[in-house]
Amino acid sequence: MLKIKVGLVIVSIILSTGLNADSAQRLDSQASVLDALSQSQGDAVLAFIDSSADQSSTVRNLQGLLSTYLVELNGTDLGPIRRNTVIQVRPRLGLNRLKLTNAFDKSQSTEVTFPAMRSAGVSTAVIEIQTSRKFSWIQALTLSSAEVQLIEDALKRSHHGGMRRVLALIRARGKEMVPKKIDRVNWRSGGPAIDSSDTGSDSGSVSSGESFSEAASSDSTMVSIGGSESVDTSVPSTESGEEAVSEAAESESSSSISADRRSYY
Repeated sequence: MLKIKVGLVIVSIILSTGLNADSAQRLDSQASVLDALSQSQGDAVLAFIDSSADQSSTVRNLQGLLSTYLVELNGTDLGPIRRNTVIQVRPRLGLNRLKLTNAFDKSQSTEVTFPAMRSAGVSTAVIEIQTSRKFSWIQALTLSSAEVQLIEDALKRSHHGGMRRVLALIRARGKEMVPKKIDRVNWRSGGPAIDSSDTGSDSGSVSSGESFSEAASSDSTMVSIGGSESVDTSVPSTESGEEAVSEAAESESSSSISADRRSYY
């Protein structure tokens, strides 16, 4: 009788272990998430992502990384799950109940619900479970089929980024910021052209400066001689011109008088 009871306990443990393994599967890579989204058996991908309120607070974000939740789906234990974890489950048709309990304080728990179409030919659904240190803020958000398709297309387009990119795509509903290509300037080819133009402008400015300095020096009225004296080279004034005319007249008159005297003698 005791052997029978022990055997029944072992069988129940094996069946429960198989049930847990069959009802939930952890997805740890982009390839596994893409494979789950490519199926059409009515499965669901649950993404446990920190809420926007915890994302904005560095302290809450660090505290959330240490949080561990005991998760039950429709009464079935899925085991401990940390934040920023993605799992694939097989929900039942209709409304599904997901219970989250603080692993360190069983008095803190909450229950969220999400619908599912459990049937062959139905694409895999994605449900974002917004986790938080405050259990009253935890909620389940079901993504639309169009948003799930955008996530699948993004994962097909690029296989880089890891699970962080997967979580970002789910949080952004499949919208991804693609960096724009920036046209880089070829400094080797563009440099000489810019330098030549700058040189031409500089040479022009220098030549114009030289001509200006030459003109200024030519128009100067004082010229330095020997570093000590200066001679006025400007155009003579009117008074100096009149003095020169009077001197020339006196010299002509003296020369005419001397000529008359020579002729007289």
